[in-house]
Amino acid sequence: MEKLMKLPTVILVFVFMLMLMPRSGHCQCSNASPGFKTNIRTLLDLLTKNAPLNDGFYEASVGHAPDQAFGILHCKYNISKNDCANCLRYPLGILDECPENVQETLTNSCTMKFSYKNFSGSWSNFSIFSFAENGLDDPLVFSKGFSMMEELAGSVSDHPLMYQTAEIDVGVSGKRYGLAQCGRDLSKLSCQNCLEERLDSCRTYVMNRTKWEIVGIGCSMWYSSNISQAITPPSFSKHPPNVISGAQRCHGENGIITIITWLSVLLSCYF
Repeated sequence: MEKLMKLPTVILVFVFMLMLMPRSGHCQCSNASPGFKTNIRTLLDLLTKNAPLNDGFYEASVGHAPDQAFGILHCKYNISKNDCANCLRYPLGILDECPENVQETLTNSCTMKFSYKNFSGSWSNFSIFSFAENGLDDPLVFSKGFSMMEELAGSVSDHPLMYQTAEIDVGVSGKRYGLAQCGRDLSKLSCQNCLEERLDSCRTYVMNRTKWEIVGIGCSMWYSSNISQAITPPSFSKHPPNVISGAQRCHGENGIITIITWLSVLLSCYF
C-alpha cells in the first residue's frame, strides 16, 4: 500500500523528464542543408563505431565548411564495449529533427554532442543529476563521501584516460565508491573546473543520498554505496540506458537536449 502511495511521485518524475525532451516546435529545421544532414549521419556512425574501440571516447569531424559537422561521444569508462556502442541507439531518431542546432544527448552511460561549430576543448554547464530513492545517508557519512568526490575532481586529469575512481571506509555504514571522468579533449584545468562546477551546482540536490549521478557534456560523476553501481565494470545489459530516479537539471541550457528515461525503470524502484 505504501508503495502504491508513492506511485504518483514516480509518475510526476517521469512527466518532468518528458518536459525536458525536445519538441519539434523548439527549433527551426528548414535551414539545414542536405550536405550538413549527410555529414551528421556519417559523423554519428563514426562516433558509435569508434568510441568503443578507443577506451570509450572519440571525437571527429566530417565534411568542410559551411556543412562541416563536429562531434564527440564519451562513454562511462567502466561499461562494456557493447554497451558503449549501443548507448545511442535509442535517441538517434530524435537527433534527426534539428541537425543544424547544437545537439546534446545525456544518458547514465554516455554523453554525445554534435554541432556545426568546433567545440573541442570546451564543456557545457548544462548537467543533470539523478539519484536512487533507497534511503538517506547519515549527514556525516555523506560529508565524507562528498569530500572524496571533491578530491576526485582534482585528480582525474592526472590519469591519461581522464578518469579516476576512489573509495572510502565510513565505518559501520560500510564503504562509499566514486567515479569521475572528463572528456580527453579537455585541458587539465578545464577538467578540474568542469567537475568542481558539477559538484557546486548539484550538491543541494544530492544531499545525503546513498547513490547519485551528475552527468553532463565534458565531465560526469557517479557515487554509490554499492561498488558494482559505481566503479565495477558491469556485464552487458540488453536494456536501454536510463536515468534511475529523481533526475533533474542542475542548471544551464545549451541547444537541444535529449535525456533518456524509462517509466518502467522508475517503477522498478518501488516494486
